[in-house]
Amino acid sequence: DVEGDTAPGSDQDAVTGFELLSCEEKTVTVLITTNRGTTTQLTISREDSSGKLQSSTGWIAEEGLGQVSDALLLDATHPASVLDAVTEEEAAEALRRLSFPVRLQSQVDDILAFFSASAKTDSRDTDFGFVKVAMLLSQSANRVWGMPTSGSSRGSIAWKIDLPQLAVKHSMVHGTSSSKAEVHGINGGTHSPEVLVMSLFADSSIEWTCVDGITGEVHNSATVAFSSPVSQVVPLFGGFGMCRQLAILIHEDKSISVIPGDDNGKETVRGHIRASNTLFSHIVDRKTNMLQSFEIAEENDAFVAKIVGRTDFPGEQIVKVAYPNRDEVVQAPCHILGDDSLLLKYLNPHIAVILTMPTDTASSKPNELAMAMATGGKRKPAGATPPGEAAHTEPKPVEDAPNLFVNVVDTVSGRVLHRASHSNASPDESIPVLISENWIFYAFFNVKIRRTEIGVLTLYEGMIDKNGITAFRSPDQALTFSSLEARGSKPVVLAKTYVIPKSVNALGITSTRGGISSRYVLFATGDDRIMSTPRQTLEPRRPTGEVKPSEKLEGLYQYSPLVPLVSPLSPSYNKTVNAEAIISTFTALESQSLVLAYGGADIFFTRMAPSKGFDLLPENFNRILLSIVVVGLLVAVAVVANMSTNKMVKMAWS
Repeated sequence: DVEGDTAPGSDQDAVTGFELLSCEEKTVTVLITTNRGTTTQLTISREDSSGKLQSSTGWIAEEGLGQVSDALLLDATHPASVLDAVTEEEAAEALRRLSFPVRLQSQVDDILAFFSASAKTDSRDTDFGFVKVAMLLSQSANRVWGMPTSGSSRGSIAWKIDLPQLAVKHSMVHGTSSSKAEVHGINGGTHSPEVLVMSLFADSSIEWTCVDGITGEVHNSATVAFSSPVSQVVPLFGGFGMCRQLAILIHEDKSISVIPGDDNGKETVRGHIRASNTLFSHIVDRKTNMLQSFEIAEENDAFVAKIVGRTDFPGEQIVKVAYPNRDEVVQAPCHILGDDSLLLKYLNPHIAVILTMPTDTASSKPNELAMAMATGGKRKPAGATPPGEAAHTEPKPVEDAPNLFVNVVDTVSGRVLHRASHSNASPDESIPVLISENWIFYAFFNVKIRRTEIGVLTLYEGMIDKNGITAFRSPDQALTFSSLEARGSKPVVLAKTYVIPKSVNALGITSTRGGISSRYVLFATGDDRIMSTPRQTLEPRRPTGEVKPSEKLEGLYQYSPLVPLVSPLSPSYNKTVNAEAIISTFTALESQSLVLAYGGADIFFTRMAPSKGFDLLPENFNRILLSIVVVGLLVAVAVVANMSTNKMVKMAWS
């Protein structure tokens, strides 16, 4: 028998590794590794009196954190409100915190904490919204963790939940569908800590768990069997049922299911359909290389999916699908040019970027579209061709035919809004894609010239002249937007390609509370560093010729394909960070942005100030001098007021 704090296999995992570190007369130290990636140093000793064995844990390492496949940053700054409460007890506790005695006591506690040096840092993090919890999911380790990102427990594991090991795939569902205020972003994020963790099995059944991402508390869980595999998951939030975080499942047979499937969950879906008059979703089938868009409606007390549109990619294979960030805030729907004209941003919350490459059979024999795009030889000037001889152009070699297609698709109508192509893209390298506001970034490796290229697309609705908006004149603009309108939903696309001196594993971008601060594009490079560059550096409107005065006023400078990555703009400093994904979130301060890099051997978290700390006092600010000046001014005002009063009295008596 083994008695002690930890025994082998105590986390109910199968032991996959056992290594002896040291062996003495009465003490043995071993390393135990489980199939979930937990490595434990265990020391086993024998007592002299009883002869029983005792064990003690030296340290525990979660090796599964080196294989994180998905992550969320949840706000743990403020306690749950009445709207976020799940049970009646939580709602009563939220109401109690709003009572006058409790609020008065909190003011007293804040005053006492002001004079406590140990509480200043935690109080500052709470007031400024720096308290976040990273929720990390590992497909290979079948486990989800909660990791605080601030305070004394930063980087430690606050909680963990084991997921079914026989599941084919795990996913985390958080957020809701697009709101009506698309002009300021998708606004699909929620401040609720509830996350729906789903595990999909080979027999099409799903085990779901409703988890509080801050504390790790499991609110509800169940297993649901379905007859058809799941093709798409639509996040939805609301209600007071088994879980406030819901998910609408679209199956391969086009049937609709709701998780949790109780009456409150179904009524929440009905409420969303009634509020927006309709609810759309889509399915991307990588087997048939096709996108289908659907309208989710209710017929005969059941939810059905009606086909709205469809897009096929014949002769091509879908290699990547990317969506916009649901929590991003757009500060303005237009961009002001140097001559005071306006560029109207194309802010369609339903766009997606689908990357396709020719199939093996199509790559050896390019199709007509690829050859048409590849035929771009230089034409002879007029008059250079002898009379009677037809002018012709030389087609590009077959190896220079496009093999990477960037498709901007509207997921409501199922139409391709824009299609760009590139040649000599490496099919063996992953292609990261980023969508931010009306910007699209993607990086690929060019095998012919052996360099990494960054493609940039910006989408606009149109332009308004500087005299187009006056006190007596306004442009004729549509007040509503519909993806189903063929002409009104087509954007104007500007494109440019840049070169970066390093390979890129992941793309990210900083996000702030109001979207006012400058944005920095983040790169997880192949040499295990996190680099950044201002988004303005990748502007497609950078002129190739001489810069005009109006362009200088806008901050544009002459186009150069090489994007310099300088060390002072590296958020990872001199640290080695191996990452495959980058996410960011905002704080209560507009100047601050929190960045999390994960997916590789490392997990890196940092705070960035893209526009410097314009709303934050520096650490070396002389607060004592400020207090002395304020007190001195108050004393001076009181003395002068007293002198003025005495003078007025003397003048009255005289």
